[in-house]
Amino acid sequence: MTNSRAFFASAALLFALLILAAPPARAGLFSLEASGTISANTSLDSTIPVGTLWSFELIYDTAAPDLAPADPTFGSFSNAAAIPALTFFHYQAGSYEVTLEEPADFGVNSAIVVTFTTIHALDININAAAFFPPLAGGPVSFHADFNDFSSRPIFTSDALPTNTALSLASFDENAVSLLPPAGVVTSSSLTSLTLTAVPEPSTAALAIVGLLVMFVVAKPGLSEPRCSV
Repeated sequence: MTNSRAFFASAALLFALLILAAPPARAGLFSLEASGTISANTSLDSTIPVGTLWSFELIYDTAAPDLAPADPTFGSFSNAAAIPALTFFHYQAGSYEVTLEEPADFGVNSAIVVTFTTIHALDININAAAFFPPLAGGPVSFHADFNDFSSRPIFTSDALPTNTALSLASFDENAVSLLPPAGVVTSSSLTSLTLTAVPEPSTAALAIVGLLVMFVVAKPGLSEPRCSV
């Protein structure tokens, strides 16, 4: 037991020292969330009837490079680069639900497109047939678009949005849709849209956890079994 405690104490100490020596976590994750009510279902699949409440969350990494750098009015962001743009996705409408928890879960055609012309638009395409439950007898993909046709400055470039003041009022026309093999399950009736920065755990906090673990495993007599003859 003494040797085991010494091993875990050393491991915990090493863990804490490594965290303290590590560079700060890279910021740049943003969460886009929206909700609303299904307004049309032309798929002939009754799984998601009109009137069903839906919501989605997409987390993206603003450190991901623009894959169309030559065009300052068009930003294209996907997971094809060294830094993936799409890191998390969740959609739910009634009993229909899908979650993508890792960048590798997103299919090759998944992307965020930013239009920065007289029209400011944000288009989201999510393809991951292995994760989306089928509708209308086949695979499903996700599409959302948020469009501003006015002259007010919604975006300042074709980069991924970071302005947490964005809301439903920022856009003139929106649609969030599931695309099965036939028809569409869609909504233009949104009730909320928010953009927030995703906090990342600080290295100091992680170091404190490591030190606490070291204290627990090293404390004499803690959880040590007693043998009787």
